[in-house]
Order: sequence, then structure tokens, then C-alpha cells
Amino acid sequence: MQISDQSEIAVAKSLNTAPELLAELARHKDIKVRQAVARNPHTPTYTLFLLAEEFPQDFLHNPIFPTLDLENPESVIPGSSLQTILACDDAPQEWLHRFAISGYHYHLVGIVQNPQVSKQVLELAVENPSGDAFIHELIKMHVNIAGEMDSCWQEYAENKLPQIIAASFSDFAAVGCYSRNHSQGHYYQFILWQLGITPDLQLKQTSEYVQTAIAKSSETPPAYLRQFLNTKFKITTLIEVAKNKNTPLECLIELADHRSRLIREATMLNPSLPRSIVNDFFQERFLATHPHTQVEKLRELCQSKWSFIRWQVAKHPNLELSDLKTLAQSSDWRVRECVAGHPGADLDILQKLTQDKSVRVRQAVALNSQTPPECLERLSGDRNISVQANVAKNPHTPLDILLLLYQNQDRRILQKLAYNPGLPQELQQQLQLHFPQTKPHNIYLHWRLFSEPYSYEGTQIEEIHQQEQHALATSAMTPIPQLLEILRITPVDIYWEAVRNICQQVVCNPELSSEILLEILDIRSVDVYAAVASHPHISDAVCERIAKFKEYRLRLLMLQNPNISPAFIEKSLYDKRAEVRQYALKIYQEKFANTSNFILQYNEAIDENTPLPKLAELANHKSVLIREAVAKNPRIIEAYSSPKSKSCLEKLAQDKNQLVQLAITNNINAPIHILEKLANNHQYDHYEYIVYSRGHKRKEHKVFIAAVKRLIQIAPTIASKYLANFIEPRFYSLDTIPFRLALLQHPAAPIEYLAQNLQKLRSFPWYERYVISQHPQITTEILQFLLQDANRVVRAAAKARLNQKLQQHVKIK
Repeated sequence: MQISDQSEIAVAKSLNTAPELLAELARHKDIKVRQAVARNPHTPTYTLFLLAEEFPQDFLHNPIFPTLDLENPESVIPGSSLQTILACDDAPQEWLHRFAISGYHYHLVGIVQNPQVSKQVLELAVENPSGDAFIHELIKMHVNIAGEMDSCWQEYAENKLPQIIAASFSDFAAVGCYSRNHSQGHYYQFILWQLGITPDLQLKQTSEYVQTAIAKSSETPPAYLRQFLNTKFKITTLIEVAKNKNTPLECLIELADHRSRLIREATMLNPSLPRSIVNDFFQERFLATHPHTQVEKLRELCQSKWSFIRWQVAKHPNLELSDLKTLAQSSDWRVRECVAGHPGADLDILQKLTQDKSVRVRQAVALNSQTPPECLERLSGDRNISVQANVAKNPHTPLDILLLLYQNQDRRILQKLAYNPGLPQELQQQLQLHFPQTKPHNIYLHWRLFSEPYSYEGTQIEEIHQQEQHALATSAMTPIPQLLEILRITPVDIYWEAVRNICQQVVCNPELSSEILLEILDIRSVDVYAAVASHPHISDAVCERIAKFKEYRLRLLMLQNPNISPAFIEKSLYDKRAEVRQYALKIYQEKFANTSNFILQYNEAIDENTPLPKLAELANHKSVLIREAVAKNPRIIEAYSSPKSKSCLEKLAQDKNQLVQLAITNNINAPIHILEKLANNHQYDHYEYIVYSRGHKRKEHKVFIAAVKRLIQIAPTIASKYLANFIEPRFYSLDTIPFRLALLQHPAAPIEYLAQNLQKLRSFPWYERYVISQHPQITTEILQFLLQDANRVVRAAAKARLNQKLQQHVKIK
């Protein structure tokens, strides 16, 4: 509990204090200062209205209250404050009567939670159309309607709580809550989960924001990351799973075969995915795209564990008809799509795929030059307009079918017909007037190559036949210099094929020179950089170029390269990313053992027998790794009584690098007051996070979480004051109900804070007040307040707990 600054309380009470200063003091962190402001008649009116939510009694007893123009309080007082006032014992009777008749749902919630409200007013509230089943249930359970409850209260509450938790995900009326958190507000749930307070998160029932936060977190257990593969999640979330170092290997292998290119490529960059698997993938891709791959090998690749490879094989011109027939029966529509567009597909295959359930497969059949007229006729009447449009585009479609499609008059079909050479020239020219051919797109080379200057005009795509471009971009025979030239002149889809081809050639050709590798790094592609980072001919110049790229996982890939230079490893010991530093340390220890001065110093930092003066000296080392090691050393804290150790520890707790601070919090001997200091310095304010989320640095919360989590384990009473912010009524929303209940039942629940803010309890729903009454650390003061509660269940529970406490007190005496 914080000791109040008496001078600030005096200023808040003084009638001579300027209104501007009172408005500023209304945001003071000390509750007694804020309460004094709520009582001061010179406090600005709007500030008073805001403070009424926290101090309704003081607001009502403020000398200025009778003079306020409150003929229509709903129009001037914020809704949350008005609800608290209506729940207050001293709420004006005329307000209770008025809002019982014409008030909205949140007004009724305040009224039915007021223990002094009359039976007559409650009966009026029953007739209010804004009342729902939840309000009616509260009215039935009001002591002024149903009287005291001497038995069965516990059974009623214990049956209701599971229903409320279940309903909190969907049924607004069952829990009396008509608001739902959105966007960054969901970070509230994530913080409580990280603190270990709330039960396991149900990923399907959490918001997209929380799902992405879990997928990103380096602290997320593998079991959670594995769940992401069993359910449909947004691609952006799965990309974060693919990047996470904790994602299990079997999940990475599955993600590397995902239908999304972005997910596949993110997975290939994950340092936890063995390079041998990546190499196997590219080796198979090399064979699947090589024009001279033998039929036997292609047949073997048809059974590849990578679906992406099977798609590539299904396009290969050397495939025999028997293989195409096998692939045409694949359960993967992408494989069937490739077969449907294959020039070697026979009549039997095309007839079957004409009736395929996948639109993409039927589209491919409609474009195939080998598709017979009877199939094209069938597809011209397809239920999907894009299939019909492909029939209109196919230059081998018979004239009678083209004329039939012309009668459709659909814009998408007419655009394709306009440039079909099979259509009569007069009709073709007529359509081209309405649908002029678009000019080639411009290419902005600075988006593709680092060496190109920024240009607004861009470069027009060269008018080369796209099939020819595509064949060059995908062929394993196309040399890298030619592929680099293709990047300058081709559309986006072909550009990406060329980039993937370059990656493939880098992985599959260990003989590439360091000069060509350096030239390849001109491409603006993290995937190309990843391929080069693992190449055996990596040079210092290549390392320097890759290290400038922001993606830290590239530096991890380089450290995994056995041909990396010792100078780069040593430089990586000071990398700004912790993951890179830790991996560099591991490699450095393996290569240089005790021959390096850095390793000798690091070993001293972790050794519990190192003298304190030496540890104090190492605590000032420029390397974060060594300062972290000192912060983790139990001796630095065990010898805390030593002045030198004390000052050293204080200094480490204020280190500019948060990882050193985190090391202090994770030290098993960390003193409570140091943990408190770290929690205070990185205090998490959920309200500030929601309102000012863009200016907030989420990484700062890591120290707060680590410090409070440690305090919860060793000093839950002290930890409770840091959790008070999480039970503010303003954070009561549909998707936070299970989390709030878990917090209120936790040993570190902020009971002392509630004792200082008894009036706030009226803003809590009845089931939260009931849970509070059952808390092991509940105070007599809170129980006596709950004895006057409006809800008969809460009232009975408080009475039983108070009697129990009295009996325990008597036994102790």
C-alpha cells in the first residue's frame, strides 16, 4: 500500500487550489489524492463527473452537487459514472425512479445493484423494455424483492458460474454485458495468460489479436503453437507460427508445404528447421522443374511428401500418360489443376476433369488447347462465370460456342472474346472498341533490385510471349545471369518464379562462386538472402551484406553455416538480437573453448565461485551476454549484504538492456524490493495501452510480466497491487469475463485495493462480488460492505464467510 503524500492531499483539499491543478491531481496515482479532488467544490465539473465513477459517494456529498444543473443527468454525466451513482446508497431517489422507467440497460444495471432501491422502483424496472433476462434475474434476486437467503446460496452460485463462463463467449444477455473488446484491448487477456493467472487460452475463442500475439511470443509453449495447425487461422497468424523458434519440427515441416507461398517461405527461414530438410526440398524442386529429368525420377517425385513438389511434377512435359492419369485422381485440387492444363492430358482425363468439383480445375480444362469441343461446350454453360470466360479465351474453342458465349453479354466473357482469334474479325474489332487492350504494366525496379534508383515512371514490361518468359523463369537450365535479367522485364508472377528459381539454384549448386553470390544479393528478396546465407562459398563480403538486412533470422542462418568466418562469429556476440548473440556464443564456445578472452570472461561471469570484485567489474562489461551472466549468477544476490554487491545489483536492475533486467527477475535469489522496483519501472497500464497503443512499446511489458510473475510466486500479497489495474470496471467486457473471474479467484487478487475502493464493488456484476466474498484473503471490511449488498446470494455468502472468520478468530484465541 502506497504512503500518501500529505502535502498533495492538502493541496487537493484546499479551496484555494486552482481548478487546472485539481484537474491534473484527478489523475494522481494515489487514491487519497483523487478522493480529495472529488470532494473539492472547485474541481471542474467535467472532472467531477469522471471521478464519480470511482468516488460516487464523495461526488454526491460534494458541496457543489446541489447547485449543478442536472435536470438531465444522462446528457452530461458519462454512462459509466452514472451507472455507479445509480448503484450508490445515496443515489437521488428521483433519479432512481426516473431511470427505472425510461433508462437504458446500463442504467437498470446500476439501479438493481443498489441495496437501498425501493420495491416500487424495482417493479417499475421490470416493465422497462430495456430490461433483459439478466436484469429480471437480478431483480428477482434483490433482497428488497425476495428477502434474505439463508440456504442454497452456494449451490445457486456454483451452478451459475460455469454457465456464465460458457455464455461469456457468445450470449450477451446471459451475463448482462453488451460490450466487447477489440484490437489492442485484447492484449489484456494475453498479459494475464503470460502472468500464469488465467487458465489455458482456448485459441478458437480468443480474438485474432490475441492469437497473433501468442503466435509471435518467444515464450509461447510448443503445445500452443501446435494447435494453430489443427484449426483455420488467418494467414498472417500462421506466418508468425512459421517464424517462431518454438514451433515443433513436425509443424514446421507441415508449414513448409502450405498452400500459401508466404507461409512456405517464412518456414524456410526458420532456423529451427534443419537445413538438410530445406536442401531436400530444393533438390526435389530442382528435379521437378529440370526439363531433362528422367521419367522414372518424375514418377518417384509424384509420391513426394511435399505437395508443392507434386504440383510441379504434374506440369512436367516428360510425364507419361499413365502418370497423368494417376495424378488426375489426386485429392489435392492443385495437382488436378496442373494435370488439367497439361498438354499431354488425353480425352479421358479431360472429360473427367470437366466435371471436377474445383472451379480452378475446370478453369484449367477450359484453357487447355487439347480440350475437345464437347468438353468446351459443357464448360461454356458452367455455373461459374470464370470458367466460361476461359472457354471464351481459348483460341481452339469452336466458333459456334464462341457465338453462344457472345450472347451472354457478360463483360468478363466479352473481354476474353475480344482478343480470341477464332472470332470473326468484324465482331472482334467491334468488341475491341469497347474493351481496349490494357498497356503493359510498369515495373519499378527499385522494388526488385537494390542497385536501381527510385523512379516514378518505372520500366514497361517487355512484350515477350508470357509462356516463353514463364518457361525461362522456371527452368532449372536457365543460368543465373539470365534469370537476373528476367527480373527486370517480367510481370510479378513470373518475377517470383525467377526468384524461386535463383534460390533453388543457389541451394542445389555448391560450386557457385562468392562473386556470383554477391551479385545475387542485389535482389530485394529475403528468400534469396536465406539461400545465400547457407551456401558453402560464403565470404566476409557476403556476410557483411546479409548482416545489414533487418531480418535477424538471416544472421542465425549464417551462424549455422560451417564455413562462416571466426570474425563474423565474434562480431555476432554483440548483435542487437538476443537470439543471435546466444547462438553465436554457443558456436564460439564450441570452436574456441577456453582459448578466447571473451569465453574466459563469460565463464567467470557464470561461475558461482568468482570473487565479488570480479563480478562487479564484469557487470560493467560492454557485452550484454556477460552482464546477463552476472545478473543470473546466484552469488551476486546471495552476497547482497555486501555494499559492493548491493550497488552492483542495483546497477544491473537499471541496465539499459532489458534482457539484463530480465535476468535479474529470473534469478532465484532476486530480492523482493528489486522485483518491486523493476515492476514499478515497467508498470503496465492497460487503459494507457488501449488509448495510446501506437506510442506504446510492448517489449517494455516483458520486464513487468517477469517481475510480477516472480512476485506472485514468492510474495502474492505484494504482487496484488500490480494487478489492481486489471479489475477496473472499465475493463469489464464480454470477452474478459473468464479472465477477470480467474484473477479474482487467484491468491494474488488485489484484495487490499478493493478494500480501499469499496464503492467500486457496486460496479462489479453479482458473480464477481460473489467470487470476491469467497477469496481466502478477504478482509472483514469488504465482507461487512457485502453484507449490505443488493443481491441475496452475495449477501448470504458474505454473512457465511464473516461468521466463519469470527469462529476462526475465536479458536485462535
